[in-house]
Formats: sequence, C-alpha cells, structure tokens
Amino acid sequence: MSLFGSLFSGVSGMAAQSTAMGVISDNISNVNTVGYKGTSTRFSTLVTGQATASSYSPGGVRPSPFKEVSRQGLVQASQSATDIAIAGAGLFVVNSQADGTGDVLYTRAGSFHEDNLGQLINTAGFYLQGWPLDNNGLLPGEPGNTTNTTSSSDISSLESVNVRAINGVAASTTTVAIGANLKAGEATFTGAQGLSSL
Repeated sequence: MSLFGSLFSGVSGMAAQSTAMGVISDNISNVNTVGYKGTSTRFSTLVTGQATASSYSPGGVRPSPFKEVSRQGLVQASQSATDIAIAGAGLFVVNSQADGTGDVLYTRAGSFHEDNLGQLINTAGFYLQGWPLDNNGLLPGEPGNTTNTTSSSDISSLESVNVRAINGVAASTTTVAIGANLKAGEATFTGAQGLSSL
C-alpha cells in the first residue's frame, strides 16, 4: 500500500459525496420546474487486489447519478386552462417549428400556453403536436374518418395544436342513461306519483 493509494481512497470518497450534494442541490433548485424528474446518487465501491494478512490496497468509491425519467410524477392542479398532464406511460410530441418542419422532440412537461397565433407552446418555445380530427371528432385512421385515412401511429401526420382553430357549438344535454344493479329483494317504492312533476 502506498501513501498515494490511501490518499486517493479518501479523495474519491469526498468527490463522491460532493457529487451527491450536487444532485441534492439540483433537485432542490428544480422543485418548481414543470416535468422535472429527480435524480438520485448510487455509490459503487472500487475493489482492488486481495488484501493479505500484512497488506491492504484501498479502493475508494465511485458515484453513479441515476435520473428517474421513467418515474410517474405528481399530477398537480394548475390555474392555466392549457396545462395538460400524462398519468402513466407516454410523452408529449413537440416540434421546434410551428409548421412541423423542425426537430421532433418528446417531453413530459405539460405546461403550455397560447402564442399570438393561437398555437400551444411550452416554456422552451416548442410547439405541441397533435393529430387533426375530422368534423366528427375522429382521429386519422379511425373507422368512419373519411377525410384523413393516415394512421394515428404515423408521427409525420402530426400538426401544431392551434386552440383558435378549435370550433364547435355547445349543445345542452337532452337525455341521460344510467346503468345500475338493483337488489331483487328490495321493496318497491310506492311514492313515485308525487315525483312525476319533477
């Protein structure tokens, strides 16, 4: 064992702890960053030659930061009507250009706002992409969609989402259907005559 080996082992431990502190600092500084996934640090020991009864070779430790990008984040309420979230697997498709000719990128951050043309963009300036619906609200390739027969699995058919282009007339609900299971042995309610005027 040399003096250098013993010093290196101690220095590697301090460097590993420094990395872990940096990871913690990054997690704290991004606590309000939309879509940010935490990072954790795992340590792996550096194993050297076999120690004997009269000698020992210190190894040290190496940090391994682990980004938890696949972990489900918290879905939180927002004051913005254009913020969206994904629960479970999946990613938002965004594009660097409004016309869809730029780089296609993927994100879990669902904080979008409307630009001056009505298109939804995120905080990095990328445009949210989506498949255009037909007049009946059907996706491309869905049975009954005669205006766009492209498969919805083809990302080349995506377009920038424009909330000003969304149109439709709201209609009041006229009928309601209820599916329920009732106990067969339950007594019949006989006071229904007075409810007919409701």
